Amino acid sequence: MKLLNKWISQWKEFRSKKATAYFGTSLYDELTVNPLPSVLLITFAILFFAYSLPYAFYLGKFFYWFVGVLEITKVLKIPFLDEMRYYHYLSVFVYFYIAASLLIDISRLLNRWNKKTVFVKNEIWQIQRFGFGKKLIKFNLDDEGLQLGYEHGGLSDFFGWNRMVWDKNGKTLIATPYFFPYKNNKAIVNRILKR
Repeated sequence: MKLLNKWISQWKEFRSKKATAYFGTSLYDELTVNPLPSVLLITFAILFFAYSLPYAFYLGKFFYWFVGVLEITKVLKIPFLDEMRYYHYLSVFVYFYIAASLLIDISRLLNRWNKKTVFVKNEIWQIQRFGFGKKLIKFNLDDEGLQLGYEHGGLSDFFGWNRMVWDKNGKTLIATPYFFPYKNNKAIVNRILKR
């Protein structure tokens, strides 16, 4: 047990040193994001795929009906278009194409929702996973014309839909992921709002 605690302690120390080297200081605050939207989206996607897969063959029946309505087999005189199994192959291909497209869109949305937002001195750093690496976006809070919008209050506080958005000349420069306004996040918001 002591050995495990020692390894965990060394791992935490290694990560702390790595973060300090990355940010150039050990005095930084990381915004804790709300994981609920991501969890709900992943759950919805899994349930959608689990419950829609058994009904993929209805797509083949629709293709068969559609070809029959257009009377393509009579016009082109292609005999294999009358066989239902080819439409099932087509429906499986279409289903997996739609599923792959949906997974790509979901992964992009999750990537946008789960940006790591860190406040270092008077700067905001957003670190986003980008392929096999990371993409860093860095803004100075002292820039002229930079306006802060803070979306909060009511049910937003309860569900963790709070968000800070920085605009300049009507264009959104940076937006935080959704977060709960409690604990460490409250101190960060108070520091940003200077209250």
